[in-house]
Amino acid sequence: MRAVVIHAPKDLRIDSYPDAAPAPGEVRVRIANGGICGSDLHYYHHGGFGVVRIQQPMALGHEIAGVVADVGDGVTGVKPGTRVAVNPSRPCGQCLHCQEGMRNQCLDMRFLGSAMRFPHVQGGFREFITVDATQAVPIADRLSLAEAAVAEPLAVCLHAGKQAGPLLGKRVLITGCGPIGALMILVSRFGGAAEIVVTDVAEAPLAVARKLGASHAINVAANAAALDPWRTGKGVFDTLFEASGNQAALRTALDV
Repeated sequence: MRAVVIHAPKDLRIDSYPDAAPAPGEVRVRIANGGICGSDLHYYHHGGFGVVRIQQPMALGHEIAGVVADVGDGVTGVKPGTRVAVNPSRPCGQCLHCQEGMRNQCLDMRFLGSAMRFPHVQGGFREFITVDATQAVPIADRLSLAEAAVAEPLAVCLHAGKQAGPLLGKRVLITGCGPIGALMILVSRFGGAAEIVVTDVAEAPLAVARKLGASHAINVAANAAALDPWRTGKGVFDTLFEASGNQAALRTALDV
């Protein structure tokens, strides 16, 4: 089968990859759609991020959805033809954090398309991928596979919303309106926020923010004082979701 494989910075190829049959407890998924994460871009542009670097060819991609093609022995939750979103995380289930119910903090996590361990965990930008059955999550008939591929970044935002606590009636500031910031608008609306202010330095993502229901979408590059109306006292926002990764955005947000 074919796969989208990173070999080195700016060296992205379509390679031939093994197509593993599912072992007991596994499922084989024909991939239909995938989203490009910021980490995928870091692998392409820089060969990694932080101390993480590509040491061998690696298929990219972890925001994926598709249709179950085959199942291994003992699998009962899905069958061939089931439409699924693929959870890219496979925690060990044995470490301290897994035992405490914090599987996202697993000490031995296997995450699709990640060079954090060696050999690397191959990603999901392939024609087929074989994963543990628990990673194949059935989706509703009304949900498209393209929408299902956004399940993983949406899960990030739902987790952030849960960490923030009740948003009902709250004033929310979201700094950065890439995919994560945009999804945070939906999470904030779903949580009942009374006012949602979004900032960015480009007009295109701010236009998306307005379509998604942001109360105000502000270009802070064009108007550095645009947040002044919210600076009263020690600032009027109840909750901040920082989605830009920019130090200046965080510093400005603290004032409001």
